[in-house]
Amino acid sequence: MSEEKYQDICQSCGMPMKIDSDYGTNEDKTKNYEYCQYCYQAGKFTQPDISMDKMMAGCTGIMTKFGMPEAEAKKMVEQTVPNLKRWQR
Repeated sequence: MSEEKYQDICQSCGMPMKIDSDYGTNEDKTKNYEYCQYCYQAGKFTQPDISMDKMMAGCTGIMTKFGMPEAEAKKMVEQTVPNLKRWQR
């Protein structure tokens, strides 16, 4: 696989992906280098019907649990998530 196929962040939630276990999996159990393990498993989204707004709320909540101020987390999520591949229509 060529290096440009690797993503620095999940193209669904924006989670940083740095190590092999961060990446999701395809149906054939190979790594999927666009989506993280929490968003994509066995070739399918783990939450196929989630809206972008609900994804953004969930991401903001996780970031605040890791100690980021809520306003800062919300701003970062609002600037990142709508531009990710999954949410492009």
